[in-house]
Amino acid sequence: MLSLVLVLVGYLGYRHLITWVVAEYTDSKPAVIESVEVSPAQFQALQKRVTDFKAALDDQKLSQELRLTAEDINALIANDPGEKQFKNKLFVMIDGDRITGKVSWPLDKVWPSKLKGRYLNGVATFKPSLENGLLLVTLEDLQVKGKPLPARMLAQFKKQNLAEDLQRDVQTARTIQKFDSIRVTNGAVVLKSRER
Repeated sequence: MLSLVLVLVGYLGYRHLITWVVAEYTDSKPAVIESVEVSPAQFQALQKRVTDFKAALDDQKLSQELRLTAEDINALIANDPGEKQFKNKLFVMIDGDRITGKVSWPLDKVWPSKLKGRYLNGVATFKPSLENGLLLVTLEDLQVKGKPLPARMLAQFKKQNLAEDLQRDVQTARTIQKFDSIRVTNGAVVLKSRER
């Protein structure tokens, strides 16, 4: 009988904790995420730089670099049909060697029964890296409603590779394997192609 009471108390405590976490750190509506507007000519020039870099990746005769500022990345997110998964969900900011982003992420895929219709709205700091031909994008910090996530929750988020879905696409994974390095420096993300 005592074990049944303990299980019931534990279950009720767990439900209360989940309800508190959902109320404290999620919202029922997405946040408004700003976007950048660039002229068609500016976007065409950006697309040409990206296309030229992709050609250098395929050729691999000479190492090339592609430098993307926050404005470049936000323009790609806002205007490139291939970046739909981030449109209205992410606005990138780069300060020195740190990438931060305003995020408004739907959580229904994370835990459909508890988080359906809930959004994680906040400011996140990310760290991109390349390890053995795999792109890793990890979360370093996350502020929600002006306060940091509890350390245990943040530790769980830090374990996830936010670029994992990109690796599942065979063509994208092959392209990423042609990168020599990725670094954040002087207010830009710098991608370097591998040379044969």
